[in-house]
Order: sequence, then structure tokens, then C-alpha cells
Amino acid sequence: MIELADIRSRVVTLLQDTSYTRWTKTELNNYIHDSLLDLVRTIRLPTAEKSLTINLTTYLLSLPTNLMDVSGGSIDGRELPIVTTSEMKSLASQGRLPTVIKDGEYSITEIFGNPIWSKIEDWTTSSGTPQALVIDQKSSSTIRVWPIPTTETTIKLTGTLRPPRMSDEVPYTFIDDSDLYFPVVRYIQNSLNGWTSTDLLLDDHGRNLTFDSTVQSLTEGTDSFVVIPTDYITSCDIDYVWVDALTFGAVERAYLKEHDLRNVEKSEYFKNKKLAITIDAHRTEPIHPASITGGVNLNRFIVRR
Repeated sequence: MIELADIRSRVVTLLQDTSYTRWTKTELNNYIHDSLLDLVRTIRLPTAEKSLTINLTTYLLSLPTNLMDVSGGSIDGRELPIVTTSEMKSLASQGRLPTVIKDGEYSITEIFGNPIWSKIEDWTTSSGTPQALVIDQKSSSTIRVWPIPTTETTIKLTGTLRPPRMSDEVPYTFIDDSDLYFPVVRYIQNSLNGWTSTDLLLDDHGRNLTFDSTVQSLTEGTDSFVVIPTDYITSCDIDYVWVDALTFGAVERAYLKEHDLRNVEKSEYFKNKKLAITIDAHRTEPIHPASITGGVNLNRFIVRR
């Protein structure tokens, strides 16, 4: 677990701007978040799951908001392979797609090798028991379940968790207790890019709220909602070993800021330091076969006669 304040203190030390004179706290928070997204997309950690319902009309799935990409999927514990759209087109053109069996169909055995009838079906419209997930790229916004399921079922998608933005200036959630009997958790929808204390905050109910950081409250007309410390997200679920990579990534972006503060040489320097850490992790992070049960020692317990 890495804390936002810890990363930012390292960033301002490297930038020699501990008083936030050249870069505001909001700007640095944005750079840290951008660096976090870049790191997570590279290391593909942490992972998350999302269950969705699919049927004849919902076989085209939108990438869940809590996932940055899709690495797998399963239905009732049965894993579905992931293939690309170009691979499906290639297999279809070669007639090598797996046979889709529908209820009521039967097979015919031909003695001779010259078929007298052959049906060609568009793979994008074929239906049957789901066999694969089709995507254009790893972070595709749309995931196709192939073939189209004939009955309603639940699919579990797995992928890289999209980290929520961290900010100690603007709350991420708040309790809407305008109805005292049915309080609701609301989410702030602003991107916060270039946010200032005079801007209105938009919640997921479509309301523009005025945020008072002094008294920690959100107001709209006569409604006022109290903001508590747990309404802020100030940490990310990333191991502390990555704190330097996040720090260097944020400094890299700070030095690329347009106008008189732009410094390409320093930006490239910290970019290379970040990449060196990431490359080293790719070399050392994978689990060694001998470190887990069923690794290199597995064959020693197999007796062959």
C-alpha cells in the first residue's frame, strides 16, 4: 500500500518545490495519478474480477469501468480462451473455426470426400454455447462473446484493476442524507484535471455541488453534506516496492509541463530511471518454478515402469 502524501513528498523534494510555488498540489496529484495508470498498465497488477450477465442481446460487453483490460473469462468455472478479431477472421476464411452445435442439430457422416452440401455461417452472428472471447486488443472497449449464447448466463471477466484517482483535496465519495431514512453513497464524477477550489463538483446524481474545504462540506441550495476523512482516497493498492517508479513517473511529467518550466532533458532522465525499474521488475518478479508446489520438483515424485 502506497500513500499519496509519501509519493508527493518525494516528488516535491526532487523538484525542489516543497512550498508548491511552481507546481500546485493539484497538478502534482494529477501527475502522480497519470504515473500510476502508466505503471499499472505495464506491470498488470493488481488484478480484479467482474461478473456480467450475457444472453442473445447482451453478448457484446463493454469493458467494465473497474478494469483496464481483459486477461480472461469463465462461465461456471469453464475458462474461455481470448482470441483477436483478426484471428477469428483468418480461421473463418480457412474454414477452421470450431463447429457450433445448436439444440436439435445432428451430424451426418459422409463416406466420400465430396460434400454435397455445405453451409457457410457468418461467425459474428452464429449462436450456441460460448467458446471464446473476441477482442481487438488487450484494452478493447468492447468484448464479444463467441458464439452468441442462446440462454442467459453469467460470465466472470478478469483483468487489471483500474486504480481510482487519489486526491487529498477533493473527496471521492460522500453520504447523501437528504432523505434521512435512505442515505445513499454518491460518487464525484469530475476528472479533476486543472481543478481549483472555485470549481463545482459533479456527483453521479447529476448535481453541481460547491465544495468548502475549510468546513469540509458539499452544498447545493439548501442541502449540505458533510465530508469525512474516509471520503478521500489517499492510497493505492500497489506494493511499496513500486514507490520509486511512481515518483520518477510523476517527476517526468512535471518537467514536461508546457511554458518556461519545460525541461525535456530532466524529463528524459527520470523517464529512463522509471523504465529501468520496470524492466528490472519484469526480470525478477515472475515466480520461479522451484518456489511453488508442482514446480521443478514435481517429476521427482512420479514413478514410471
